[in-house]
Amino acid sequence: MFKRRAEQGVNLSFLDVMACGLGAVLLILIVIKFQAYTAVPSTEIERLQQQLAAAQQRVQTAQAQLDDMSAQVKQAQADGQISKARVEALQVIQQAAQQALAQQQALVAQLQQSIAAAGPAKADDPVALSGSGEEQYLLGLKVEGQRIGILIDTSASMTDEQLIQVIRRKIGSVQQKQQGPKWLRTKRVAKWLLARLPNNAQVSVISFNSSTQVLGLRAINSAKVESSMQAIVADIDALVPEHGTDLYTALKTMRSTLENLDALYIITDGLPTMMAGAPGFRETKNCKPLSGNMKTIDGDCRARIHQFSVAEAAPKVPTHIVLLPLEGDPLAPALYWNWANATGGLMISPAGSWP
Repeated sequence: MFKRRAEQGVNLSFLDVMACGLGAVLLILIVIKFQAYTAVPSTEIERLQQQLAAAQQRVQTAQAQLDDMSAQVKQAQADGQISKARVEALQVIQQAAQQALAQQQALVAQLQQSIAAAGPAKADDPVALSGSGEEQYLLGLKVEGQRIGILIDTSASMTDEQLIQVIRRKIGSVQQKQQGPKWLRTKRVAKWLLARLPNNAQVSVISFNSSTQVLGLRAINSAKVESSMQAIVADIDALVPEHGTDLYTALKTMRSTLENLDALYIITDGLPTMMAGAPGFRETKNCKPLSGNMKTIDGDCRARIHQFSVAEAAPKVPTHIVLLPLEGDPLAPALYWNWANATGGLMISPAGSWP
């Protein structure tokens, strides 16, 4: 007589449940570990290294500018013929150079940390060339606000980084000016900003050189209306970089076009070279931007024009500046950084591969 085998169904069922539960836990741990330790692509590390090299170069340049300004201040103080106003102006520029140097040194430290952590860090690219919204971008640059103004410098120097090439394109055809490498990059930066406007924002886009031009179908455009954005892009593509740079008039035009704006973005490459209709500016023998008769202009005069324009015409809102490189304008980074920092904005001079 056969002995009846005991039922084991309950035991098997319990083991099945335990195995499934353990498997699920292991799967979750594997997924989490995979996501946490995904290696950063080599292109991302290379990009960080390029930014680090550029930042270190800017530190050297800023240090040289600071040393030069310190020498000028000491010389001006020792020279009894130099006016008190001149000494004070040099001291302001010296302070801005010190702040710019500190910013670049902090950026170098930040990039070094990013490169050191790049091995086991996440592989997300902080620069996204598509889409829009509220995410964080290169070096903290973010497009935000409800009433946003964008100023695009369309002066002759926006065609190229090297002065000799700027001069060649200045006397060239319209097509040669529009095909300048820095101008093509300027248009990409402008479109990058437009692509990241908040959907509920209103925006005014103004180009400026010796005059200003409001771009788009209307003075104030809704970011969520595709036809309005496309019209602005079409106007940007039709611009020709030429003439001088009148920042004062550009700021006045923006303030009258978009009242109550709460954020300002500026794409430029250096300090202004002229001013039109700026009451209160005191011209000197070597600095006469109002008369329009200056064939050449030195850095000190451009710095005075910049400071006057910002003090008298700039809106009191966060101001973000994308500063593209240009030979022969060493004071620009310090003064633009000082302006952006005073408003709670950001000044960046990004690597050549961006955007």
